[in-house]
Amino acid sequence: MQQIRTDAHIRQVSRTVRNIRHTPMIPLWAIIGGTAIVALIGAYPYYGTDAYVLSLLGKFLCYAIFALSIDLIWGFTGILSLGQAVYFGIGAYVIALSLKMNYTLTHATRYGHKIPDFMEWNGLTEVPHFMTPLMNKPFAVVCALAVPTLLAFLFGAITFKRHIYGVYCAVITLAEALILQDFIIEYQAYTGGFNGITDYSNYSGKWFLWFILAVTVAFFIIARVLTHSRVGTVLKSVRDNELRAEFMGYNVANYRIFVFCVSAFMAATAGAMYAAWVGLVSFLDTGPVYSIEAVIWTAVGGRGTVVGPFVGAFLVKGAEFFLSGTLAEWWQIIVGGLFIAVVLIMPDGIVGSLAKWARHRRRAISREVLEDSEPNVEACQLDWDAGATPKVQEKTR
Repeated sequence: MQQIRTDAHIRQVSRTVRNIRHTPMIPLWAIIGGTAIVALIGAYPYYGTDAYVLSLLGKFLCYAIFALSIDLIWGFTGILSLGQAVYFGIGAYVIALSLKMNYTLTHATRYGHKIPDFMEWNGLTEVPHFMTPLMNKPFAVVCALAVPTLLAFLFGAITFKRHIYGVYCAVITLAEALILQDFIIEYQAYTGGFNGITDYSNYSGKWFLWFILAVTVAFFIIARVLTHSRVGTVLKSVRDNELRAEFMGYNVANYRIFVFCVSAFMAATAGAMYAAWVGLVSFLDTGPVYSIEAVIWTAVGGRGTVVGPFVGAFLVKGAEFFLSGTLAEWWQIIVGGLFIAVVLIMPDGIVGSLAKWARHRRRAISREVLEDSEPNVEACQLDWDAGATPKVQEKTR
């Protein structure tokens, strides 16, 4: 009888565990909801008439990719970077310089020269030779993505190989952003300085919006696959307990360097598309303030979740853009209050808190199912005493 009871219980438990733990890489509800959102954004040029909203959609998608790059290193690996805008800004500046120099070839400045205006203002008479390769747009795109990734690799090799983590890493990335910002301001003959790079032929239209949207979806899928793979499991273990991961034989520094390079590549891609879409790049796009803003987007949406950065970027930046027009004197207080409320009420962010509630709900349901599946031992004992063939009777609710 005990064997019969045990076998029946094991079969029921196995069925329940398979149903609970067998979760796909991307759930069906996420595919349906994501497809609907992508369709709404992609079809806006056909049903929307406001060009300002169209420009915001392109910006928000770039912001979301930038926040996702921070979530990969902070939410899944435990690396808090306060200088992630360095990689965003380098990608943006390289594309902006390329577009600006190509634009001046057909649109002479007020002085009649075919060089960027900020070079003229600083006494240059021709484009410096080391910048002329950027006039080739495909080469500029390669540089905009490769240079930040290489810089991230060098940074990771110097810091992570020396076991510089935690607050020290955050301070170093902060200093990195300040150095780049000062460099842009100091060498204004080549970067535009305080004025940034403006007045060039940017890409703003439905075709480029679709391109940005496609890149966003691709990065979302890549991040989802990466974080739910064996590498993602190791990254989470490094985040939760670095020493235990090292004792298990994993090279923690190499994993950190890898995810840091992937994150820098995503940030650089977002910056390059941002510069091509907006038509304006400022030194503020490379500074620590911009990096901290992206950290806030990630925290509000929910770090450690792939969807969280998208929710946080759209929510916070959407509130900022729309409230700044209607409540010009109060919008900063409202956005700051929103952030404080989310941190106090939902410390795991919006998506993180919802996911935690869903996990608790599933566990409660699984406990109820397991309790209901326990065989009725008393009924088995009565059948056995009566000499009948023992049968396991399931309890019903």
